[in-house]
Amino acid sequence: MTANPESRLLRRATAVIAVQVAAAVAATVILVSVLAFSLTIRAEHLAEERTVRVQTLAAGADLTGTEGVVLLRRTPDGVVMASGGTPPAVLRSDVTRLRPGRGNATINGRHYEAYVVDRADGSRTVGLLDVTAREESGERLVGSLLIAGLIGIVAAASVGAVLGRRAVRPLARALSLQRRFVADASHELRTPLAVLHTRAELLQRRLNRDVDAERVRADVAELVADTHALGEVVEDLLLSAELSHRPARGVTFDAADLARELAASVEPYASEQHVTLRTVIGAGPTEVTGVRSSLRRALAALVDNALAHVSAGGTVTVAVDRVDERVCLAVIDDGVGLDPARATQLLARFARGEHPVDRPGRRFGLGLALVQEVLDAHGGQLRIDGSPGHGARFTMLLPATAVMADPAPARADPAPARTE
Repeated sequence: MTANPESRLLRRATAVIAVQVAAAVAATVILVSVLAFSLTIRAEHLAEERTVRVQTLAAGADLTGTEGVVLLRRTPDGVVMASGGTPPAVLRSDVTRLRPGRGNATINGRHYEAYVVDRADGSRTVGLLDVTAREESGERLVGSLLIAGLIGIVAAASVGAVLGRRAVRPLARALSLQRRFVADASHELRTPLAVLHTRAELLQRRLNRDVDAERVRADVAELVADTHALGEVVEDLLLSAELSHRPARGVTFDAADLARELAASVEPYASEQHVTLRTVIGAGPTEVTGVRSSLRRALAALVDNALAHVSAGGTVTVAVDRVDERVCLAVIDDGVGLDPARATQLLARFARGEHPVDRPGRRFGLGLALVQEVLDAHGGQLRIDGSPGHGARFTMLLPATAVMADPAPARADPAPARTE
């Protein structure tokens, strides 16, 4: 089941909080571990250097080694002497290879901290301290820190996920209440608005019989137009609320049939505005899958928007075609046009074009925002093209539905509906 956009955003916020907590804990663990390891190892290393240096400098003729330091002396005539307990591998080593002062040596797989003193009589004294155990302990410490760090990061991520869910829970409730309010308000307002609109129409008909009530008739006409526009706003809000929590599911239908049906429905209104409305159907299959009523509403919003920006004598074209794996439903007009730089702004709720043609009633600018929501729910896209003074083109791009049978090579559309 597909999640609605709010749910996806909330889950993303929860994941971000979990990742941020885990990253903070990881950074803290790494910093503390590096500092602790560095300070510990450095302190031990300095103690080893000091021990082997002091013992080597203080070595007497008897080469008595203390605190684990092995002492070697090479006399001027090449004789090598060693302190008691010196490993055989160390006795066989060549102490002449070591440089004077502090150094390191590896003998028979073991590591030593070394200190070499060359004396004035030509002898050389070498002190060796076995540090293999300390290095192995350091490696085990590093492994333990890594394991502890990974466990801490996983635990922190889990805690972050729990905290994230708790943090976004009030936001989820607020979004749910907001969506419910829009749906409830739409349902509650629809019937009173319908009654108001009907009564206003009846009043207008009665006043039309009175030739002395010209001003009153004009006011009532505006009232009817305003109530009609307000009713459309309520319908748009209701459909928007439904799309926000219900994924687009429906049946497969022909987009060309939808375009013909809508054109036939809108043609009387276009005729009243002295605008030519026509349909152009391209070759190839134009089947799509979705909620037919929602897509019809979106296409109607584009046609209504085009009619609002076309002067008398202009033309609005509804074109349907197949391009690759998408079906294109385009509404093209030769009206006042638009600035392509403002295309994104026009998709915002209550946005309006700069130069709409004067039409009766008020336009609240929800149409294009609703079209975008419908297409988002159907996995589609809205493309806006045009230029000031040269008309506009609004194209709905929808995923095409594969058909089993081979389609006819081309379909001739009936004579387009026009107004003279």
